Amino acid sequence: MRADTASAKTWLLGAAAAWALGAWLLALLGMGGGVSRLAEDPALLQPLPQASKPPPERLGPLQQYSEIGRRPLFTSDRRPQPFVINPDEQGEGRNDFDYVLTSVLIAPDFRMAILQPREGGDSIRVRVGTAPEAAPGWQLVSLEPRRAVFDGPEGERKLELRVFDGEGGIPPTPTSAGANMPGASRPSPPGVAPPGGTEPAVRDADDPAPAPAGPDQPPPDAAETDNRASAEQIDAIRKRIEARRAKLRQDARDSSSSGQTP
Repeated sequence: MRADTASAKTWLLGAAAAWALGAWLLALLGMGGGVSRLAEDPALLQPLPQASKPPPERLGPLQQYSEIGRRPLFTSDRRPQPFVINPDEQGEGRNDFDYVLTSVLIAPDFRMAILQPREGGDSIRVRVGTAPEAAPGWQLVSLEPRRAVFDGPEGERKLELRVFDGEGGIPPTPTSAGANMPGASRPSPPGVAPPGGTEPAVRDADDPAPAPAGPDQPPPDAAETDNRASAEQIDAIRKRIEARRAKLRQDARDSSSSGQTP
């Protein structure tokens, strides 16, 4: 092989072979044979760091801190307060008690409070001396007309009777439908009272007028008169509704028959 036709790969392989051959020849001539360990010199050794003296104990004996248990620092009244170590634990150790007092029943031999969860739900009945099933650790100890006192793991808790605040109620049903019926009685103008203090009863023209009481006949009772007037008014309204419905059905039949005739 001629040198001018050799490739770069051939030159690299030749250089590696020459380097290996030179290293082998140097090893044969004694290269690296004169390397030896130095003699030990104590002056070159560095002293090890010495352990420092331990600091004095900062905490005193346990008896020194007994006053903190009797008078805690982080409470307003400096009195021990009950606490829950694991509030997520289910069963007897759970102290969830978030209810609202909705009703109070007090009788000579019976006292019961009706509670409801604050987030909403079914009502719970609790008698004095018992505890709710969902919170067995809270017992109803006393009951007043507007207050219930429960005793539990966190101490006493007083529930005030919930009263309606005027918000969230259902508006009353409007009664203006009866005023638009034909023959219905019209309200009296403001400041003018109808005769007798009550609105007159609506009566059909075909109905006979009530006979006047004779001199020997005692006047009817006021409650009986009111009931009779209410019954007559309801009967008159019912008759007018039936007549109106019959007229509407007759008009519908007349319009359908007139539309079918050519």
